[in-house]
Amino acid sequence: MKKPIIAITSLTCCEGCQVAVLDLGQRLLDLFEHASIGDFIMFEDNPDAKNYDAVFVEGAPITKENIARLKKLREKSKMLVALGACAALGGIAEIKNYQDKNERLKYVYKNIEAINNPDIKPLSHYVKVDFELKGCPINKEEFLTVAKQIIAGVSPKIPERPVCYECQLWQNKCLLQEGKPCLGPVILGGCGAPCPKSGYPCDGCRGPLKKVNPDKLNKQLIKQGYSQAEIDMIMQRFGMQDEIYPRT
Repeated sequence: MKKPIIAITSLTCCEGCQVAVLDLGQRLLDLFEHASIGDFIMFEDNPDAKNYDAVFVEGAPITKENIARLKKLREKSKMLVALGACAALGGIAEIKNYQDKNERLKYVYKNIEAINNPDIKPLSHYVKVDFELKGCPINKEEFLTVAKQIIAGVSPKIPERPVCYECQLWQNKCLLQEGKPCLGPVILGGCGAPCPKSGYPCDGCRGPLKKVNPDKLNKQLIKQGYSQAEIDMIMQRFGMQDEIYPRT
């Protein structure tokens, strides 16, 4: 049987999600026994393939070159997977969408007239995305499971459960009950809740659950003494305020 051809590539990002993939070590090599690897520059400098069965794209399409490359990858791939928060949500870079982006640009560049400074959008704004693997960075175990399913021709799925579900499994202390601004009740689980497990509140790098009403959490945080501006800043951290709690 012919091996499926896959690629793991990036647009504008820190490439931390690819580092998480490499952290699989021998298990990644075992996975690649069942697939042909095209573009994965952090692993091996292979020539770009003519077509792909699946391509994992990390990063946000910030530049015109990014957008053109993303569209080209979509054209030549049967399946396109958004890899990480930047690809799926817009990520850290999308913070500027909630501010005066031209003023922010002036902090870095003296002359901003010739600089392309678009709003930051996730991959799905430009092309059809077949699946999203969220996180900052992604969970390597989740990637391995999803990659195995795709290589086997099985449609991957991630259970729609909140981060709170995993905190209960790990018997973590509820940080929200301790007065910390934890977004666990409204954020998609699957990460293993490493942040709450370490005493750090979930700040939403995996994005919101599909059917979620944030009003109750918002009211709870205000009751605990957080201002709406502080809550909005947390929601903006990974570019999801426009998804989970849009404001004008």
